Amino acid sequence: MIVLETMAGDAIRSAGEAHPTALRAWTAREGLEAKLSRDGDTLIAQSSGNPGCFGGWDIVFPATGGTWYSVGLDYRTDGMVSVLDGTPLFVFWEDDEGERVDYDYLMTHETSAAGRAQRRFRCPENATRCVLRVGVRWTATGRAEFALPELTPVEAPAPRIHRIAVAAERPRNPKSVADNVAQYAQLARDAADFKPDLLLMPEVILQLGLGQPMYEHAITIPGPETDVFAEVAREHEMMIAFSTEEKSGDLYYNTMIIWGPDGEIIGTYRKTHLAIGEGWEGVSPGDELPVIDTPIGKLGCTICKDSSLHDSSRVPAQRGAEMMLLSIMGDHRAVQWEWAPGTFSPDRWKVIMRARAIDNHTWVVVARNNREGSCIVSPSGDILAWNDGRQRIIVAECDLGDELRTFRGSTFRDSTWAERRPQLYT
Repeated sequence: MIVLETMAGDAIRSAGEAHPTALRAWTAREGLEAKLSRDGDTLIAQSSGNPGCFGGWDIVFPATGGTWYSVGLDYRTDGMVSVLDGTPLFVFWEDDEGERVDYDYLMTHETSAAGRAQRRFRCPENATRCVLRVGVRWTATGRAEFALPELTPVEAPAPRIHRIAVAAERPRNPKSVADNVAQYAQLARDAADFKPDLLLMPEVILQLGLGQPMYEHAITIPGPETDVFAEVAREHEMMIAFSTEEKSGDLYYNTMIIWGPDGEIIGTYRKTHLAIGEGWEGVSPGDELPVIDTPIGKLGCTICKDSSLHDSSRVPAQRGAEMMLLSIMGDHRAVQWEWAPGTFSPDRWKVIMRARAIDNHTWVVVARNNREGSCIVSPSGDILAWNDGRQRIIVAECDLGDELRTFRGSTFRDSTWAERRPQLYT
């Protein structure tokens, strides 16, 4: 980065009490300069016509190390194929010498052509300046305008450490759905002894062991069967989630239900990618990939075959899901392919689950019907709890507020999303 010019910042009107101390014009390197101008308090960056154009404005504020700030500004773009790609919005943290200490992204997802970018960050201990770096990037056309920058001290976010449990066991020769309801409700009560905030159980547990096709034993949601789990959730003040066969009118779905700690159903998800046998038997796929707001955060849901399709996890994560729930029987990729087809491979299974977590930077919670393979995986790909087939219940403490930072700056989650180039993915 090359600083082209430094100016006084007090002529720029800010949105908060803090005022900029300097403005800097910058470019990534010589020959890629943007056309910079001002219209009163509005800063303007326009492409020079060079497709590699990369330059703009720095708005410099004084900052105090260790303080949390709300950082933001208004922006308006014109002629950008992608706002995320063509309009870089960064927060740089600098020391007294002007050396960069760390950086963050003010924009992490594709957005509208105009709006306000606003986020909350912690100033590094050894930083004394906050720099809003804005401009245009990698485009031969287009312009961007920026106004009302803000740096406002805010309270630090509250800790977000939650206990997550996964419980799994095979059905015990059930004769009816009611038998399975009784067994798995007791399993949920046993898991409640660990005092989890969220309990996940496996796939179609209310129909297992009752013969094929399983949809013949489907339930309505809500109904007397779901009321039993609502009572368990309410009694123990914990969230519960699992998949069941659902009957809705003349259609059947493989549906995950999430109960809140008050016993109310706070979300459902109908499996969107069916195992081929499900479709042949007459089960219908769902047509949504929801992100469900819950007391512990934003959850996405997947069921069995969904895990084989990258988009099942990618799309909810892109929409803000912090944790993905997976109720699953098995994965056709997690077997010893060459020498023992059909034999479960823990190594392959772990690769799949860890990749989902790392690629999307989400927590991944997995409940497998056969117990072995049930696990809780952190966004860094670390397996915090693993069921080797001998446990009914596994538990882990998950810090959803821990924003792991990369060795080069910013957080892993922001790097996952802010460095995308969405116009290439259609």
